[in-house]
Amino acid sequence: MSVFLYIETNGIMSLAQKRNPAIESSIENLPNDVQLILPSICYMEALFAFQQDKKRRNIFNQSLIIEINEARRSNLNISQLLMNDLEQSQVNYDLLSRQLNDEFIEALRVLESRLTLIHPQPDTLRRTLVDPKLKKLTEKRDDFILRCILDHAQNYSSERKAFFSENTKQFGQQNVRDACREVGITYFGNIDNLQGWLQSL
Repeated sequence: MSVFLYIETNGIMSLAQKRNPAIESSIENLPNDVQLILPSICYMEALFAFQQDKKRRNIFNQSLIIEINEARRSNLNISQLLMNDLEQSQVNYDLLSRQLNDEFIEALRVLESRLTLIHPQPDTLRRTLVDPKLKKLTEKRDDFILRCILDHAQNYSSERKAFFSENTKQFGQQNVRDACREVGITYFGNIDNLQGWLQSL
């Protein structure tokens, strides 16, 4: 019997930003009978998040350049010390940005070998808009992702299924847990609990 492990956009970003080494280890060392499943729309959402993060970093870098130039124009001793510190910060920040870019690409490479993509059904978006599980306007993308997972899961009643997301604010809501349970999915918002579940299989 196959085991389905659903993840969402935060799984990609957690790998890319190395937020939690336990998540990286769990994904890279999944048992062979565990299929890692991701709604395809999460790739686009991850790209958008990556672009927004890069935009934020570029804005901060431009602010550093402005402050360095301002400190360079001043003859105060403290200004020169500040300029040196800011220049070193800019060098380090540039290294960080490059590493984040590389890690994002590496996270995608790691996922490629284990990932099964699922796609929205023609009426998935309509149901998200008409009868959402997540009610707030700001939660529409998460509801769309959830719908993709639920639609897929209900077609595989005999498989064991889990959904892992640290986004407990949205996916940890009771009505979401109930909807998952109805199609045989156990929700985990904590990697330790997920690891315990996987070890019990």
